[in-house]
Amino acid sequence: MARNIGHLEPAERDPVQLRKTGLAITVIMLIGGILVTVAYRIKYRADEQDTRPHVVQRLTEVFFGRDQNNRAFTTEQLKGKFTVFTPLSLREEERMEQALEMMKEMAQKFPDDDRLRFLGITIDPGNDDLEQLKAVLEKLDVANDERWFFVQAEEEAARGYIRHKIRVEFQESIPSPGGPRQRFRSTLVFIDENLHVLNPAFDLNSAREVEEDARQMIENDPEKAEKLKARERTNDLEKAVERFYEVLQYIRDGDLKEG
Repeated sequence: MARNIGHLEPAERDPVQLRKTGLAITVIMLIGGILVTVAYRIKYRADEQDTRPHVVQRLTEVFFGRDQNNRAFTTEQLKGKFTVFTPLSLREEERMEQALEMMKEMAQKFPDDDRLRFLGITIDPGNDDLEQLKAVLEKLDVANDERWFFVQAEEEAARGYIRHKIRVEFQESIPSPGGPRQRFRSTLVFIDENLHVLNPAFDLNSAREVEEDARQMIENDPEKAEKLKARERTNDLEKAVERFYEVLQYIRDGDLKEG
């Protein structure tokens, strides 16, 4: 039977009760905001004090490609190894130089460590064929080191895997007189023996640029340099390299933190 609602009247609203309800909701929101802020600050301080690398995610999806010797490559080959990864674009040789030299230095530092792997995946396979990838390794004088894999795959698959699985961004926007422009970003990231992608990632180009800017500021505008503590940034590249090897040692020791 349908209800007769023709003679219903609006309920009376008690202003006092409404104010109490509003106040209660406001207090709950304030307390919630305070708790979130406090939790964030605690985590931030913990991150500052805990220098261990942390897990970003695990490579559960297998990536397929061909290496510089035209052999099949999959990320399954990295299991049980400590891998240093960087995106590749041979059009950007100057931007890649710092990262590749860091990888070469690491390979030379541990020449007999078969647990190490050095992986690059090109984001521009239409330009970077396998012969060219091999030529880069020959130029680095590591072509005979079987721990190195420079890999080519279908462009969309390669870019998607790097960006969404390895979680490395290979492009960045920088200001210019004509407006923001895109450029290649050369980044180094560690992958542990269980295929965990780790942070921090390393942008050695950025460290070098900050260092150079700090030195120019000290020379050209000492007052501003003093105010901005530019002298503390004049060895950013050296600090980044030290941090790189510190992270490697944590990985070797299996001393990681979650999330």
